[in-house]
Amino acid sequence: MQKQTQIHGFKKLKLIIILALMSSIAPLSTDMYLPALSHVQQSFQTSSFLTQLSLASFFIAFALGQLIYGPLSDVFGRKIPALIGILFFILSSFFCVIIDNIYAFIALRFFEALGGCAGVVIARAIINDLFEIKEATGIFALMMIFSSLAPMLSPTFGGFLLEYFSWHSIFATLFALGILLFLMILFGLKESAPKITDKKQLCPYEAFKKYKIVLSDKAFLTCVICVSFALAAMFAYITGSSFVFTQFFSISEQKFALIFGANALSFVLCANINAKLVLKFESKKILSKALVIMLISTIVLLVNASLYPNLFLFEFSLLTSIAMFGFIAPNTVTLAMARFKENSGTASAILGTMQFGFAGIISFIVGAIDANTPIVLAFVMFLCVLIANGVYFLAKPKI
Repeated sequence: MQKQTQIHGFKKLKLIIILALMSSIAPLSTDMYLPALSHVQQSFQTSSFLTQLSLASFFIAFALGQLIYGPLSDVFGRKIPALIGILFFILSSFFCVIIDNIYAFIALRFFEALGGCAGVVIARAIINDLFEIKEATGIFALMMIFSSLAPMLSPTFGGFLLEYFSWHSIFATLFALGILLFLMILFGLKESAPKITDKKQLCPYEAFKKYKIVLSDKAFLTCVICVSFALAAMFAYITGSSFVFTQFFSISEQKFALIFGANALSFVLCANINAKLVLKFESKKILSKALVIMLISTIVLLVNASLYPNLFLFEFSLLTSIAMFGFIAPNTVTLAMARFKENSGTASAILGTMQFGFAGIISFIVGAIDANTPIVLAFVMFLCVLIANGVYFLAKPKI
């Protein structure tokens, strides 16, 4: 097992900033792009279906790409695959600015995600390489605070760019951010992966055999499935809450923005608190309590929605649920990743793909069933959190 080094002060802060940007670059290129969908449709003079396909192609590549970079980073190190991935992102973003064909644009969005997802996978692996479990939990929490600000602020920033420039400016900005990240990785990031001494491991077939090793670990799968369903509940909230608050409760879009911001802030604050708590308490204990509280809050949410929906109680239950995810996410990720210090990239790839896959499916279901009433949204969230609790407490693996 690799000997882990001590990183403190400015070096630690610099590392967190680089890793946070690595984790944020792909989500940024989706969230900044959302306000521009109608503009893109008009620009290419195409259908809404093809325009939305540019989002779908991005999501598909984002999920599948992680499965590629994970084992490759275990074999060839973290830095080279990260640089190659970001280079793909840079080139794709550049051509998105100058292309004039919707089909080429859809393909470029696919390659943009294929490049950007490298940062998400490899950032988790680097943390797992460099830090022991207690410190890693704190780093994951701090990184989530930085990286969670990006999706919260990027739609607003994307809207600002659209107000003064064309939609092409969004991809020009992503192109510039990609170059910045490439330089930060090139000059500011040291290789953290264990050196491969067995030449057979350099064979791609041998690299992908690592998936069998990781997927056979029940404790790892328990943590991954648990956090995936908890995240699915959050995606259900993100997908359906706008309709519930603005249409059912008839509040203004400005007030909904404040509520959405307050809920996001609760996640950030709890993730920050978690970074301190893990220094005194075991991750398993914090995780257990957070899961139970999240389940209770979704039960209250469902009961309130089923009887006579009260806006204050509905929002309070949502805020509590989202706040608990600030404890659940970093602890489950750390406990899962800690199982595989030597195969961090592969473990990170499976973790990311399963999280995104479950959350994406739930998000699609929420949209398909038109979950624009409190009771439907509450039921979906309750069911997801119930499964997360059931998997964690009933599987009882030695974590």
